Amino acid sequence: MTDSGLIKATPAVRTADGSDVHQLSEMLARAFASDSIAKHVLPDDSFRQQGLNRVYRLYFKVFLRHGACYTNTGLEGAALWLPPGKYPLSLIEHLSLLPGMTRALGLWKVPNALGVLNHLEKMHPIDRKYWYLGVLGVEPSRQRNGIGNALIQPVLGLCNKDGVGAYLETGTESNLAFYATHGFMAMHESRIPNGPRVWGLWRDPS
Repeated sequence: MTDSGLIKATPAVRTADGSDVHQLSEMLARAFASDSIAKHVLPDDSFRQQGLNRVYRLYFKVFLRHGACYTNTGLEGAALWLPPGKYPLSLIEHLSLLPGMTRALGLWKVPNALGVLNHLEKMHPIDRKYWYLGVLGVEPSRQRNGIGNALIQPVLGLCNKDGVGAYLETGTESNLAFYATHGFMAMHESRIPNGPRVWGLWRDPS
């Protein structure tokens, strides 16, 4: 119940497609502008949102091709998943993304970004089947309105149906409580070299 006594409507969720990428990338750039990992890779406040916008456009190329992308009818949030067996990306996929990554971040920031991605990749579970939640973001002015909860439900439902786990990482400690309500528990905690702490979270199917 809301404070007014009215039941809060569950946001309508749909599959995202290529026509949504421009608006959703800009939304995600705003959503992650204060994220500790984003600030580590892109420390310049004046450039961070522009750089993140470009990075998320690259992400959508990968996740739309190999995974599942969800948004709501107002394009106020996005959840990007890769199914079991699609992470890590192949060497060919990594190489194909390098030119775009260089354009997005600038040549001198690419080694740091690749170092972060390598660190996160090493945290992933080994010899387990799981869906990987690569990105979950909501427009800052629309957070805490149930959008993130709704966006992850389709894949969590698949995990439960198929008996498959789910995994994600976060650099924001306050996110741990949110994900715990959906069954995610801390599997790893580490620190990116010269950077922030990061948590790897695992969820068993229910």
